[in-house]
Amino acid sequence: MAGLPIFFYITIVWRHGFFIVVITTTLFAAAPLSKTSKIELRPIFHRQFKQPVFVTAFPGNIGACPDPYAIVEKPGTIRLESPTKRCGMTLLDLRKEVHDATLEEGLLGLAFPADFAQRPVFYIYYSASPPRRTVIARVTLSSAASTTVTKREELLSIRQPYSNHNGGMLEFGPDGYLYIGVGDGGSGGDPRGYAQNLRSHLGKILRIDPSASVKTGPQGLVSYAIPPDNPFAKSKDDRYSERPEIFAWGLRNPWRFSFTPEGRLIVADVGQDDYEELAFVARGENHGWNIMEGLHCFKPAKGCNKSGLTLPFHEYDHGVGQSILGGYVYTGTKISPFTGKYIFADSVSGRIFAIDYRRAEAKAELLIQAPGLWSSFGRLRNGELVIAELQSGKIYQLGPTAQVGGR
Repeated sequence: MAGLPIFFYITIVWRHGFFIVVITTTLFAAAPLSKTSKIELRPIFHRQFKQPVFVTAFPGNIGACPDPYAIVEKPGTIRLESPTKRCGMTLLDLRKEVHDATLEEGLLGLAFPADFAQRPVFYIYYSASPPRRTVIARVTLSSAASTTVTKREELLSIRQPYSNHNGGMLEFGPDGYLYIGVGDGGSGGDPRGYAQNLRSHLGKILRIDPSASVKTGPQGLVSYAIPPDNPFAKSKDDRYSERPEIFAWGLRNPWRFSFTPEGRLIVADVGQDDYEELAFVARGENHGWNIMEGLHCFKPAKGCNKSGLTLPFHEYDHGVGQSILGGYVYTGTKISPFTGKYIFADSVSGRIFAIDYRRAEAKAELLIQAPGLWSSFGRLRNGELVIAELQSGKIYQLGPTAQVGGR
């Protein structure tokens, strides 16, 4: 690592209901960091961002910004930048409305629908206060080639009892519906039992049809339709009934998830005291939190009832890492030995892994241990992957290293 510029940070991280201190380092150059690393991380954009938490391709054609990507900044902005040119464009600025007081609050998610060219709207997930709540909103642009916002509509507002475990992922599924990852409401151990409470949106994967505005939300806000095959689509939708938006439940903090090429949903659920997990999530499933943490009993610590619960396909303990970061199935060519494998990471330990999700009991393969507070993966148009580092504001592309077999 001679000559590699590395900067040290002390980060205060909220975990398990209290704050811990994490000392991290940040890369400012491409480096494999050790002779056993199987990939390198190389900066891709010509600038740093302010606490980037998500990266995705912008589906519109912006003439002044070739090959544009949307980068979500936690304090409340979405920037448009290109790997080939510094664009310096802002798609959205909600800093006056986004509540960003803690590490897990802010502007957290973004999704573009497949028909963006015909209907230039996108969807955002952010924290607001007072009262403390999660907001999912639809933003309309004047055209697919414009950054001019003509309308912003609040679709769903979810009260948050604590500042942590906010979830934050938005993703359109192969069915065209919008999937939403909502955490259990925070503190530690889900003290109010929200993840198992079907009358609450907390601790769930939600699914809505935002293209069909047939339901009137609170305070007369334009809202969305419920997919007819949601588990509780026929619920009365009152305070005593199951929430019709629920797709699956029993999650602690599903910060990032994605769909495989076959259409399976993989959710990375951030753990509590001992275990982090990856799970296939399907309609109507209960993933066990806070009865289970990973494959293990949590409440009670022994002899819990596992019947009817869907368990993860992979877990690791806190000797490996303390905050799982979900990624994507790799479909690019630059690191071809890992094509078709699911790439994920641990935000705290800095380890990046690959796993063959199609094999039963597959083991994760360590690709690199790169110091930093990793916040999100992103997928480029060509199938290559990037990863964002929260503190430095840098975004890196995963690439081959010449030190290991020419990969």
